[in-house]
Amino acid sequence: METQFAEEKGELLFELREKTTTVTIKDFTPAGVRSEYNLQGQVKGKFEAMHLETVTVLGKPDGTFEFEVKGINATNDGDTVLITNHGKGWQDTPATAKFQSEDTYQTNSRKLAWLNSMKTQSEGTYNFVTGELEAKTYSKK
Repeated sequence: METQFAEEKGELLFELREKTTTVTIKDFTPAGVRSEYNLQGQVKGKFEAMHLETVTVLGKPDGTFEFEVKGINATNDGDTVLITNHGKGWQDTPATAKFQSEDTYQTNSRKLAWLNSMKTQSEGTYNFVTGELEAKTYSKK
């Protein structure tokens, strides 16, 4: 999965650094543990913004996970960008997980209208001990 993703990367568009504010365990199922993470941080790159998101995760017994993200970027210029991500990940070390996602955007901003037709891919690392997440978002080739 990681090798295929690396070959498809386009231009680096954004870097995200954020921290978990809350975690809610939703359910235990035979498929795994369902949980929600709320995170807050900063986006830098093609624009700068405050970022808020909720990540809904299914953590599977084999150490992999699937997730969906609903996020909001509030740019320093006053624009709002809505983001939806779908992805997969795996536990990399006892304290960290790596993930990859495909992302779509919605905005009413004329300046950022190019995002409405853009599909991107992100990759990053989550630290379970500190609750910190770092990700990079690339255009899709």
